[in-house]
Amino acid sequence: MLKAVIKNGAIHPVEPLPPDWTEGVELEVQKTTDTLPAKSRDDWLTEMNALCADSTPEQEAGLDDALNELKRASKELARRRMGLSG
Repeated sequence: MLKAVIKNGAIHPVEPLPPDWTEGVELEVQKTTDTLPAKSRDDWLTEMNALCADSTPEQEAGLDDALNELKRASKELARRRMGLSG
């Protein structure tokens, strides 16, 4: 489910829209019961930097490997959905 917030009476997504959500697509919107405010990108980055400040080179390499695998899998899924791979 996509997260969004209301600002000045308009609904604004807080993350990128899925590629199949094009102009004119009808959406159903529900209010969440989540009472925590959405974090800004800067707040998130500050928190992540603090959490990762003491990570070891091995942990960093493991994270890099996991992110590279996630990128590879995401690209493959996109190719399949577009009918570009067999």
